[in-house]
Amino acid sequence: MSLAEIVDPKEVNTAGWGLTLTTLDMAKIGQLYLNEGVWNGRQILSSQWIEDSTKVQSRSGKLTYGYLWWILDDCYAALGDGGNVIFINPQKKMVISIASRFMPRAKDRVELIRKHIIPLFE
Repeated sequence: MSLAEIVDPKEVNTAGWGLTLTTLDMAKIGQLYLNEGVWNGRQILSSQWIEDSTKVQSRSGKLTYGYLWWILDDCYAALGDGGNVIFINPQKKMVISIASRFMPRAKDRVELIRKHIIPLFE
């Protein structure tokens, strides 16, 4: 089965997994969230949804989760299987996207971002 086949009988993608996105596509999603749902001057997602989906909705030990976003202290991130990431730091107005081929047990991308990418902009 190819990734393009991960759809329901009406050909609607799950949106929670099985997406095939470029880093630019992922960065656009991140920018939409950073801009509180506004894209090109138009509100296309409610700001209330952005707020609700990026605050803690559930906990598992030390891990916290919103709606499809991991809550990471002052940031939040969509962490895909195999190392794909949309990382958003609202205070720094920063979106970082990483796309990679599937890597079982991919190394911690959040650590990579915090240690090696964010410092480049400080």
